[in-house]
Amino acid sequence: MVMDSISFYAQQIKKHYPDLEIETIILNQQGQYNDVLVINHAWVFRFAKVPVAARTLRQEVVILQNLQDRISLTIPNPIYYYIEKDAVGEAFMGYKMIPGKPLWTDDFQNISDLEIRKGIAVQLSGFLNELHHIPVHEVIPIELPWADTRKEWVNIYERIQAKLYAYMRPDARQQVSKHFEDFLDNPDLYKFEPVLRHGDFGTNNILYDPWNLSVVGIIDFGGTGLGDPAIDFAGLLISYGETLYEQCYAVYPEMEQALKRARFYCGTFALEEALFGIENGDQTAFQNGMVKYV
Repeated sequence: MVMDSISFYAQQIKKHYPDLEIETIILNQQGQYNDVLVINHAWVFRFAKVPVAARTLRQEVVILQNLQDRISLTIPNPIYYYIEKDAVGEAFMGYKMIPGKPLWTDDFQNISDLEIRKGIAVQLSGFLNELHHIPVHEVIPIELPWADTRKEWVNIYERIQAKLYAYMRPDARQQVSKHFEDFLDNPDLYKFEPVLRHGDFGTNNILYDPWNLSVVGIIDFGGTGLGDPAIDFAGLLISYGETLYEQCYAVYPEMEQALKRARFYCGTFALEEALFGIENGDQTAFQNGMVKYV
């Protein structure tokens, strides 16, 4: 099956870019939304594997093309892409590989030098500060939908109740209900201005240099769009903890006022993974997301 996928994806690339010489291909199918190919140890290609990813790929390419030279950290620069059809397995983008490895939570915790940790906090909060203050309507030439609305969270909560509650312990259901209802019943939490936010600002999308112990790039802008900046803050909070989060205030003071929203979002990530799993037939995602609720 893996070889069939490799052959199919290689054919798609050659169909649109016949001059690209393909010598080696490494395929990673572990992502929820995309299959990732590393070609010639130099290029990263992402193929949409679920319909929502195919639909957003065009948006991602346009956003990335127009963010080049506006962000201090390296981000993907789509050189190869096919976004004419929202077709699973056909829509793709390819960019020059960014050297680095994901900054997993354990890797960060193993950094004993507090100044290096603080430096990482400065880099990450600086990136978010830049991204969130992009003048979207001047820079991005397409209309972006506004995500993270109360209506959207009501819908997610209803789907969690309908599709996940049957698998949860009674006390876990009560905790989830309280978590959502306390948030949804507090209108003050919706007094934020939508910004261009990354949307999946977690460990697997933050690349660092393990030798110099510094962040070198940010990848996977598939979920990027207009929304609550606290979604990205929550990614930092759940990945690297309260201390790093507080160190970000010096660069991005608004993070302190958004802490309550960030904490709410932290409490939804696993549930959203489980929901994705049950709605898309991904048993691994479902099981991973439900671990602490069953």
